[in-house]
Amino acid sequence: MADQRHQKVTDSPLSEDISYTECYGAQYQGKAEIEKWFRQWNHPVENKVKSWTVDKSYVDKETGFFTWTFHYVYNGEENIFDGLSLVKFSGSKICEIQEFEQKHEKFRPFLK
Repeated sequence: MADQRHQKVTDSPLSEDISYTECYGAQYQGKAEIEKWFRQWNHPVENKVKSWTVDKSYVDKETGFFTWTFHYVYNGEENIFDGLSLVKFSGSKICEIQEFEQKHEKFRPFLK
């Protein structure tokens, strides 16, 4: 399964010089570095994405916005959060991704 997931990343439309910034600040420069991160995240095999649902999207020729909910298990701990990805394109390749996080549990502080 991990080999199949790695093949999908390798065959993906990422540009060779892509810049990827995760919501907590980690940055990856270049497709090779992203592939290394992807392999590390998926090892051990207990780490897994339970669901990654895209709720809304907007894409034009150069830019895409995607809102999503990410539910996962990492190092034995299950978590869920909402996010937004700003994706920039160069031709048919993804050249930049920036992620932003939002708490999944919502509340209304002024509702009585």
